[in-house]
Amino acid sequence: MFKRMTVYTVHLKPEATLSSQKPIFLREGFNFAAFLVPVVWALYRRLWFIAVLLAGWEVMLMFVVRSTIIDTPGILVLNIGMHVIVGFAANDWLRSRLSKKGYVFSDVAIADSRLRAQQRYFDRCFAA
Repeated sequence: MFKRMTVYTVHLKPEATLSSQKPIFLREGFNFAAFLVPVVWALYRRLWFIAVLLAGWEVMLMFVVRSTIIDTPGILVLNIGMHVIVGFAANDWLRSRLSKKGYVFSDVAIADSRLRAQQRYFDRCFAA
């Protein structure tokens, strides 16, 4: 009956003119893809440093498993905990990368889909 509304942040390059701007919409909240496969997600998003850190975490866990310092349930809890942290922090890492590339926060759009959020944003921008 009711659709779930999602919050999107809109980021723009400040030097672009209004007609040539290509805004980037980033969803707020948990990133499920980053939770499932964090290293692959970071590589896909070109977050090289994050990908190296996450791969290092996975390698460190493999060494801990082989050395039997921590039992298997403990390793599982550590690994799931890291995946949850990555899932919650992933979109913030993307926002940070955008700001380093020169994008600035422009607006917030709330809608039930990304397409509807874009429509609402452009309706506000081009309203006379």
